[in-house]
Amino acid sequence: MSDTLNLLKQLIDTQLNMPKGRVWAANSDNTLPKDKKLFIVLKIDEVKPYANNLKYEYTAEGVNEVLTTSVAEDITIALLSRNTEARDRAYEILQALNSTLSQQLQEKNKMHISRLGNIYDASFLEATAFLNRYDVRIRVIRSYEKVNPVDYYDKFSIPEIHLEA
Repeated sequence: MSDTLNLLKQLIDTQLNMPKGRVWAANSDNTLPKDKKLFIVLKIDEVKPYANNLKYEYTAEGVNEVLTTSVAEDITIALLSRNTEARDRAYEILQALNSTLSQQLQEKNKMHISRLGNIYDASFLEATAFLNRYDVRIRVIRSYEKVNPVDYYDKFSIPEIHLEA
């Protein structure tokens, strides 16, 4: 399974026909473009776990523990430009979230991406030029799974504890 931001990046790159290198995750060591054209930054604001489960799976090789954590990830998709492109194209994010490609990525990765999100004007003055910024806030529901082999009762090893006197 790919991480959420990479899946959203793939979706936005494709659906908005973005030039290479114009969509990235926050804190990924990219510098702001010098031109006035649109670029997009993805950021996870908050992760809210709502289920954390453990179950055992018996196989021919032994026993595995299956750890599953289900979360709601609140994500900001920031559209930025030094012209009106960020404002003019903000609705395209919502269209991308409702596209066939979005549905296919969700099914393949066992997740749900909200189809609607509020669009906020977060524009501000940067140096002597106005930076147009429009934030789309969405929620992604997904589960993460980890499988670990565990020792069965006849092979279980008890760690040694050394106490200093």
